[in-house]
Amino acid sequence: MHGDPRGYDRARQVLARLKPHLVTVEISPFSLRYRQRHGPRWRRQLAQAQARLPAAATRCLAIQRLAAQVALPFEVQAARDHGRQFGVPWRALDLGAAARRHLPRYGPEFLSPANLQELLTTPQGDLEEFVAGEFRRARLAWARAPRRPYAPDAAETRKRERVLARRLRRLTSRYGRIVHLGGWEHLVGWQDAPGLWGTLADLAPRRLLLDEADQRSR
Repeated sequence: MHGDPRGYDRARQVLARLKPHLVTVEISPFSLRYRQRHGPRWRRQLAQAQARLPAAATRCLAIQRLAAQVALPFEVQAARDHGRQFGVPWRALDLGAAARRHLPRYGPEFLSPANLQELLTTPQGDLEEFVAGEFRRARLAWARAPRRPYAPDAAETRKRERVLARRLRRLTSRYGRIVHLGGWEHLVGWQDAPGLWGTLADLAPRRLLLDEADQRSR
């Protein structure tokens, strides 16, 4: 679940339990380099803008989600730190087309004072509660396998999933046990599209939502 404020700890617990020979992350090498280069400036820009906003801004769910977007994804941090501790390699595996379109807009558009003011008009909420709702939505979709909702970038998504499937299949033959950290929507058994999950079905993969780590830690 991208943007999960507890995602890093959850991912570290799951990786330690599964003991993969390789960890792959749904992020492109381009996105990783771009975020490492521009991320500190984005976070400073957001902090400076928030300092000029009313106190209620901290309860704005959209701004909380934006802050999660400009942070280095927890999936990358967890894969990197797990690798350093246990000597396990990790790979950034996604295509970069979407990142090339969207990431340059963060500074001038998404983090602009005008946009943040506009976001203040959206509902308040707690990011952890929002993420918990997304986990429930993911479980429902996994159980029911509905038709895939139409999206303007559907063709690009299908291409990404085909490429990811080829790469994961090739890496599996080389490394053996792989844990792939990615978005749950790619792992739905859609009625009208195989997606990443269906394309790799012959490998008998296992799906996990990271909040399952909470149960293991009790």
